[in-house]
Amino acid sequence: MLYFDNASTTKISKESLDSYIRASDDFFNPSSLYYPSVKVKKAIEDSREYFLKKFNAKPKSTFIFTGSATESNNTVLHSVITRKDKKYLIGGGEHSSIYETAKKYKESGYNIIFVPLQKNGGVDVGKLFDLIDKDVAFISIIHVSNETGAINDIEHITKQAKEINPNILVHSDGVQAVGKVNIDLSKLGVDFYTISAHKIKGPKGIGGLFISNPNKLKPFILGGGQEMNFRSGTENTPAIFAFKSALENLKKIDYTLYKKEILDNLNTDYYLVSKDNCVDNIISICFKNLRGETIEHVMESKGYLIGTGSACNSKAGYNRVLSDIVEKDYLSGAIRISFDYDVSINDCIKMAQALNETINELNKRLNK
Repeated sequence: MLYFDNASTTKISKESLDSYIRASDDFFNPSSLYYPSVKVKKAIEDSREYFLKKFNAKPKSTFIFTGSATESNNTVLHSVITRKDKKYLIGGGEHSSIYETAKKYKESGYNIIFVPLQKNGGVDVGKLFDLIDKDVAFISIIHVSNETGAINDIEHITKQAKEINPNILVHSDGVQAVGKVNIDLSKLGVDFYTISAHKIKGPKGIGGLFISNPNKLKPFILGGGQEMNFRSGTENTPAIFAFKSALENLKKIDYTLYKKEILDNLNTDYYLVSKDNCVDNIISICFKNLRGETIEHVMESKGYLIGTGSACNSKAGYNRVLSDIVEKDYLSGAIRISFDYDVSINDCIKMAQALNETINELNKRLNK
């Protein structure tokens, strides 16, 4: 079985798993005062410093470990959406942890504005800038679309937004960007930036949040005051160290040829969403008058695991991000192919050939 759904989750690397197992032996509570606990606490702080340096965070920035990227995103929104006389701009292609939270605030009377998308799934920057004025308090734009792989120019967005209104706070969900595009937080200029371990061959249940100015964030989980009072709860030390190990051992691969070979070997009619200005390891593609979940199941029977889009949206029955940018006849036939270095270029070619067979089989059934 070959796995082509890495935008959903990745297989934990040997290095990350080994780190997790080793750290499990140091089971001591980091908040205790005896030496073994103090040693674990120091290791956590060393890991925190590694993340800050790795992403070139601004001086006085901090980084907190959370239970997931979803928690990180929720922490930011619950902290900054506080006034009904202010406007909050949310990209139309945000992950559900941003989109659904913002939608709840909108239903409660807050002035939430969802910014339209371009055809590749990236935010419409022109319309975004048209919406910015002195009343906008916050913007959240995903760095790399989890659905289409579209890359948003966060550095440009942040710079222009703060030139229009210096008081605006900017957040970006960088979960799909880590290891795929260069991330220099000092250049990006964002106030908050979210990352996750299980998208980069680390364990599930651990995420992170960069905070450029700790005074701009309110605690979301109260209790014992861990993570500098921002996120109480005994630290998940094995996951923290495994997260660091995953990042240390993350391979940077040029996936241009992988994507090219997949598309070159498809000989059936399709609509490609992931065109220009997209990462090459995520391919969003749609087939006319077919159902994505049917394609997914037939491909599984052939030995290939692909996705129909974000696993966090799989229960919705439709793809929210694609619904505004793909024609209705193609929308139901949307699939997402995403991969990493666990597969070869030859695997990609074989997968494309299996996809050809699948589409031909389904079209024959449809036309009977």
